[in-house]
Amino acid sequence: MSAMPSALQELVGRSLIDADFRKSLMSDTRGTLPREGFEFDESTLAAIEMATRDPERVRSFSDAFWAELLGRGEYLV
Repeated sequence: MSAMPSALQELVGRSLIDADFRKSLMSDTRGTLPREGFEFDESTLAAIEMATRDPERVRSFSDAFWAELLGRGEYLV
């Protein structure tokens, strides 16, 4: 199994819980990823850029994620 799936999982997880990383990722995807130790092929980079083009969509997804976790009491901030 390649390292790609675990790197994508780490990227998604971090972008959900780390607001500063998420902002950096949305404003400069191609600069942020290598700076933070992520390496992806061109097609994956293009897909990540597409997914981060709508900041409101990304923020609302993150907010919903946190609301669900906090609502369950499964994560303490």
